[in-house]
Amino acid sequence: MKVLIIDDDAGLRQALSDTLSEEGDWKVVDRGFEGVKETLTQLRPDMIVLDLVESEGTGGMGEDTGNASFDQIRESWFCPVVVYSAFPDRKQFHHALVKTIRKGAGTDVKVRDQLEEFVPTAKIIQTVHDDFDSRVREALRDSVDALRSQTGSAEDDLAEDSVLRRAVRRLVAARVDLSTSEEGELQPWERYVVPPLGDHLLTADLLKKEGAPWTQEDAFRLVLTPSCDMVPHGTGKKGTRILVACCEQIDRFGKIELKRGKALSQKQRGELRPILTGGRLDSHLPIPQFRGHVPLMVANLKKLELLDWNQVQFAPSDASSPANDEMFRRVASTDSPFREIVVWAYLGVTGRPGDPQIDTEKWLAEISSHFSSGRRP
Repeated sequence: MKVLIIDDDAGLRQALSDTLSEEGDWKVVDRGFEGVKETLTQLRPDMIVLDLVESEGTGGMGEDTGNASFDQIRESWFCPVVVYSAFPDRKQFHHALVKTIRKGAGTDVKVRDQLEEFVPTAKIIQTVHDDFDSRVREALRDSVDALRSQTGSAEDDLAEDSVLRRAVRRLVAARVDLSTSEEGELQPWERYVVPPLGDHLLTADLLKKEGAPWTQEDAFRLVLTPSCDMVPHGTGKKGTRILVACCEQIDRFGKIELKRGKALSQKQRGELRPILTGGRLDSHLPIPQFRGHVPLMVANLKKLELLDWNQVQFAPSDASSPANDEMFRRVASTDSPFREIVVWAYLGVTGRPGDPQIDTEKWLAEISSHFSSGRRP
């Protein structure tokens, strides 16, 4: 792990480097507050120890240089950060990968312990960084070679031409998806986009009652209104309200009853396999678990509700505000092509034509006779 220490006190940086070097396989680099952005770009650290206040020996009257440095870390190269300062309250942090430790005697060991706690997450971030960098390089190599001569732009206009720029972005996204498939089949939860993207609802978004635990199945709703009716147009939206399906425990699929405390039988596995692949059975649409966000459950496409627009929140939840069980918060979006599966499942429930009673046995006999004769009638 590469650890970057940012502090204007060279003696403290050296002492902290020595502490980190005593245990663990660390590559430690220390810098002052100058040239932070360039250092981030060159070093690409896995974790950072950051002071907040420059010249802290002036009785707390120093400049808040570290605040600007943190903003550069967040914007240019984000990774786990330990804020190590005599005045950690100068800035409020609300992120799981940012921890504050107040400077004092023996606290360098606390910094080391916190960095060690960050290591598993930092390794995951490192892998993601490397994978994206690889896909970007591949996309640039292939796109520039294939599209540069086709954009029809002169040399001086290439920087302003959006064709090549947008084509590279699309190829990067496709290559990232391809790298996922190379690791094996999609996991069920990979259909979700968490946190959701965009500032308006989409079909198959998942909503959860404000304040309810993520394990409470009946607190969830599946959005069924078409996405185009939820995009703002001019002064408002096409739809006046939002159609949602209520979610519930996964106790049964049609006639397939599932008993808690009992593993699935081979027969049940065989019956459920095409349901999980195709989308639904009767009015029940299976929804996979995304740990910490979405429980394993089903959406009942015959148990519907209409929500008002003012019942759906998009901003991050404020833990200090009282829970309102009339309010819902968007917790996950569903990516394509799984969004289309939801649409088809709902159409199959509401738009299904009637099935008249016919003599299927006689029809089967006619089909059998047709083939057994070996000739056209």
